[in-house]
Amino acid sequence: MRTEQLQWCTKIPGELINSNGVHVWRAFLDVSTDEFERLSRFLSADELARARRFHFESDQKRFIIARGILRKILGRYLGWSPDKLRFEYTSHGKPMLATDAGNDNLCFNLSHSAAFALYAVTYNKKIGIDIERLRDDVALGQIAQNFFSQGEINSLEKINKNKRAGLFFQYWTRKEAFVKAMGEGISFPMNQCDVSLLNGNFLSPVILSGENSESSCLHVQDLFPGDGYAAAIATEGGDLDISWWHYSL
Repeated sequence: MRTEQLQWCTKIPGELINSNGVHVWRAFLDVSTDEFERLSRFLSADELARARRFHFESDQKRFIIARGILRKILGRYLGWSPDKLRFEYTSHGKPMLATDAGNDNLCFNLSHSAAFALYAVTYNKKIGIDIERLRDDVALGQIAQNFFSQGEINSLEKINKNKRAGLFFQYWTRKEAFVKAMGEGISFPMNQCDVSLLNGNFLSPVILSGENSESSCLHVQDLFPGDGYAAAIATEGGDLDISWWHYSL
């Protein structure tokens, strides 16, 4: 079943009880002033400092809300108060739970764009997630030339112009989710990763190297968080038990 046909459940999910379980959470970032103040109190000093680096106040607030909700979600799985969680970061800025706290087997990733945030939570697996608001005011062709494979560029050029932005952001979120799951940053050669061949709900990105290519050990699946958005999740293994939840804690 394609994920745009699924309902995002609003009840509280059960525990992640098996190694193949993955919970995907969707959250709205436009909250009341009281809720914003409550969530902001969960954040650490360094998270608040990161928020202040955003130029626009709206982006600062959405970063704070997204991180506060992340702490609420992870705190529920761990049985911890959200403000007690500590994070470490990879060299590429990917957050993870502090390894010296004894809970680093819980793996997660998050992404937010405009009014939506997505979170993915699992155990002992590489995982990445990405969401983007569809936009027509970006130089799709120029970006594609720098970051897309030739096969992906050909697909973009063949599709109807009215559908081009949707396909572009579908490819982009697949690539971002894959790169984040790999733990890589912007230095990763994204034009050497082809995500155009979707097989059912899943695909294994093809890594290109000269005249040779090989399938990645990661699997990517498109997500459908709402009209006007594209999203994707990347995980280790294809036999996963993925469930979809709308944040209501």
